[in-house]
Amino acid sequence: MQEDHPAKSLAPVDDYPRSDLESGGNKPKVLRKEEKSSKCLVYMLAIMVIQGSVLLVFASIFLRPRTPCFDIGSVTVRNLKYENNSSSPSFNFTLVTQVIVENTNFFGDFRFENSNGTVGCGSEIVGQMKMPKGRTQARATERMNVSIDVSSLRLSDTKKLSSNISSGLLELNSYVKLSGKVNILNIVRRRRNPELNCFMTLNFTGKAIQGLKCY
Repeated sequence: MQEDHPAKSLAPVDDYPRSDLESGGNKPKVLRKEEKSSKCLVYMLAIMVIQGSVLLVFASIFLRPRTPCFDIGSVTVRNLKYENNSSSPSFNFTLVTQVIVENTNFFGDFRFENSNGTVGCGSEIVGQMKMPKGRTQARATERMNVSIDVSSLRLSDTKKLSSNISSGLLELNSYVKLSGKVNILNIVRRRRNPELNCFMTLNFTGKAIQGLKCY
């Protein structure tokens, strides 16, 4: 009889874990988490940069204090009296001016103080303008009437004045400067001083102002 040879036992196969290279290059979870964290950080920084840019553009357009516009809408002559004798020519009257203050700021009001202006004939002053304090809301226009008493008492050149009265026309000029502050959302406060120069001609015959131009 043939003897049965005992079966040779196979040596146990060691189960070695595959390296990352052997497993198809799959990255460990720790590295994947680090990459996700890096991407999130980049996204957050990008969002912050975009938000900062938007805020900067918004601030430069809407929060930048602008100087309000200042103008004269109309001028009316009242109580005109004049004399044209060779020894002492004279005139006196009242100008009623409609002053317009336009605030072009989007979010800030303009508060102006009591202000003074002048009316001149050539280089000499013949009238004083006094503007009361006021307030113009954002994107709003304020209109007010200001009366100015004008007289020739301060004029020294009576010969030229007599010639002007004889011609029926007298050239006048005016200057006004407002002093105030623009207050934007109680965050930005800036002093703004709009100025206005005007030139006009008084028509003695028609008792009216003509050719009004302001700059």
